[in-house]
Amino acid sequence: MPALTPNNLEGSLLPALDQNDLADLIAIMRIQEETTYMVHDYLADKEELRKLSAKPVDEDCRTKMCEWCYHVIDYCKFRRETVGIGMSFLDRYLCTRKGKETLGNRKEYQLAAMTTLYVAIKMHEPMEIETSLLADLSHGMYDEMEFVTMEQTILQTLKFRVNGPTPLGFVQHFMALAPKGIHHRATQLLMDFARFQTELVISHQKFVAIRPSEIGFAAILNALEGIGENLVSKKDQAAFIRNIEDFSEIAKEDVEKTQLKLSLLFITLIEGEYEDVLKVADSFKEEEEPEKLTNGISPSKALGNLFRRGSK
Repeated sequence: MPALTPNNLEGSLLPALDQNDLADLIAIMRIQEETTYMVHDYLADKEELRKLSAKPVDEDCRTKMCEWCYHVIDYCKFRRETVGIGMSFLDRYLCTRKGKETLGNRKEYQLAAMTTLYVAIKMHEPMEIETSLLADLSHGMYDEMEFVTMEQTILQTLKFRVNGPTPLGFVQHFMALAPKGIHHRATQLLMDFARFQTELVISHQKFVAIRPSEIGFAAILNALEGIGENLVSKKDQAAFIRNIEDFSEIAKEDVEKTQLKLSLLFITLIEGEYEDVLKVADSFKEEEEPEKLTNGISPSKALGNLFRRGSK
């Protein structure tokens, strides 16, 4: 499971930005996620996948490759957000006609996942890893040339468009909208809490088709509810949410289901089976009470309690 303690780069807030510049940046990111960087759940059509192979790529393949990526990143002391960036490359590639072929071959999927992590490291880390190291890490399953070829294939297929928005990117920009009255310690806790949730979604296929902005907004809503009014007043919470709605043009009500799924994901990683409770979340209606799922406690409150316990 992702670590609760971020490194300095990941946990950091953006420097102060002019409100007009911030509005422009968020608007550009929103356009990107709706156009060039838009993805769909390429594993949703099980019947189509079975036409590709008797044993096509499935959700478990993603989980295992994400775990492997986090092991590599942690060992190299790189930013954990780099895993999310690499997986975003992979998701977009698998949504293309060329990438779809990979879904019928688990070995090729593993090669593609390792390669997209390699590309993300080259782009976003101070040091890059050699293809010879990747070959060693694959225990001889792939040679250096296979990684080079796959890198060229993926980048050409994506037309070298590899600077898309991520959930953490939205969180960082939304956090710049926090009211000035919120204490720095509370702001940093909100950032850590929201960042951790954005890490959790990376290994779960069910979140692939959800817009990064929606995940980022939902993560902040959970963070606000989780830390409570003692650290951030009700007035400041309302102002913060209103700022995000105004700048992102996303209504709080539109991300409630994602907010619930995020809460339940974290809780069930600790206490139960996520896929079982996710079915309940998928059928959740606005008039129903999500507290029924967590013994009378708001999922976000329960998430906050677990986060604070894990942060000690």
